[in-house]
Amino acid sequence: MSNLIKPLSLACLLGSALLLSACERNPSPEPKQELSAEDQVLQELKSEPVRTFPKTEQDLHDLQLLTDYEQRFGQMSEDMEVELMQMQQQGTLNDGFARSRQGDNIQSALNMLKALDLKTEQGRYIQGLMYEYWDHQAQLHAQQPASAASESAPDSVKGLGKFIHAQEQLEHWRDQYPQLDQ
Repeated sequence: MSNLIKPLSLACLLGSALLLSACERNPSPEPKQELSAEDQVLQELKSEPVRTFPKTEQDLHDLQLLTDYEQRFGQMSEDMEVELMQMQQQGTLNDGFARSRQGDNIQSALNMLKALDLKTEQGRYIQGLMYEYWDHQAQLHAQQPASAASESAPDSVKGLGKFIHAQEQLEHWRDQYPQLDQ
């Protein structure tokens, strides 16, 4: 696995995905049965199997851009979390500022993803999955009242399975090019 700086939350998400993939999957519920919030979250966390793409001359280019994106975004997210935790410990953090920083972080993810000049089908596929997730997070953030402490669990994880799939797809692709780990 490459030595990437990733936010702790991503590590937790991927760990959850691995735990869920190890569990036996139940057949889909009967149409009339309503899913509990927990079941909705678990269903959303399921990710698709890794897709196979043909190798191209542009693979390394796209892998380097996506890796750079992950490192820069991961470091930026980590810095934001540290800043918010320090402010909370000092008693200077308020909900409005925290919400604003979270919105900035989401917008940064979207801007950084949009700016990637990816050349391959696989690169654009991964970019699209990640963009969908962050776009949904931006919509939730915009809809959430400033006074709300947190979104409802099913809404906040919507699209997370696709994001996890994008991470798995990227890691699978990266594993095909061990020279990137150097």
